[in-house]
Amino acid sequence: MIRPVNKNGFTLIELLIAMAIASIIMGAVFSVFIAQVRGQVSQDISLDMIQGARAALDMMADEIRMANCDPTQGANARIITASAGELIFSLDVDDDAETNQPDGDYCDGNEVIRYHLTRLLDADNNGVNDNIASGVACNLCRETGAAIELSSPCPTPTKSGLQQFALNIDALDFVYLGPDTDGDGEPDILNPLRTAVPAADLNDIRCIEVTLVARGGLVIPVLAQLYTNNNRYWNQQGDAILPAQKDRFRRLRLTTTITVRN
Repeated sequence: MIRPVNKNGFTLIELLIAMAIASIIMGAVFSVFIAQVRGQVSQDISLDMIQGARAALDMMADEIRMANCDPTQGANARIITASAGELIFSLDVDDDAETNQPDGDYCDGNEVIRYHLTRLLDADNNGVNDNIASGVACNLCRETGAAIELSSPCPTPTKSGLQQFALNIDALDFVYLGPDTDGDGEPDILNPLRTAVPAADLNDIRCIEVTLVARGGLVIPVLAQLYTNNNRYWNQQGDAILPAQKDRFRRLRLTTTITVRN
C-alpha cells in the first residue's frame, strides 16, 4: 500500500519564528566580530604610539648622557640652553676626518644637538603643542650642527636643519636637577615653574628628567573602542604639563631620569 506524500510546507508563523531566531544569532555573531575588530584597531594604534615614543626616549637618553663630553678639555663642550621645552648641548666626539676621535672643538657633525617640538606648533617654546585643540600633529624634532649656537666659535658653522625625531608628540618637558645646596637630601631643581636654567647655573646640571606625552596618530575611528581622553599628564615633579583635552586621541606618558656623565 502506497502512502500519500506529505506536501505540506512551513506555515507563515514558523517562517517568522525561524527568521527571528536567525536574526538573533546573526546579531550576536556581528556584535562579537565588531568587538574584536575594535579591540584590534585600538591595540594597533596604541602599539604604534608606544613603540615610537619609547624608541625616541631611549635614543634621547643615550645622547643626553654624553652632553659636555670633552676628553681634551679644550672644546668647551657644555649644555648651551636648558629650558622646559628645549635642550641644546655640545660634545666633542669626532674630528674633521670623521675617525671618531675628539679634536678639541665641537664643530663636526652631531657635536651640537638640539631637542624641541615642531617650531611652528610651539611658538612660545614651552614644550606643548599650541594647536592641539585643532588636532594638528606636533612632532619631537632634533637638529644638529654648530650653527645652532648663535655665538658659535666654529670657523664655518653649519646645521642639519629640522629632523623629525618622533611623530605625534603633544608635550615635551625637561626638568634639570643640580647639587643639593639646601640640605634636604634631594637634588635641587634648577628650573622651577617650567622656566629656563640661568646661564650661571648650566654647569650645575647633574640630572635631567625628560617627559614625553605621545598620542595615537589618528582620532579613534568608528571601528575602535569608544573613548574620550579626560586624563591630565604630569612630569616627575608633579607639575601638570598637559591638561585634559577631552578628545578622542589616546595618549601615553613616558618619563625617565638621565644622569649627565660629564
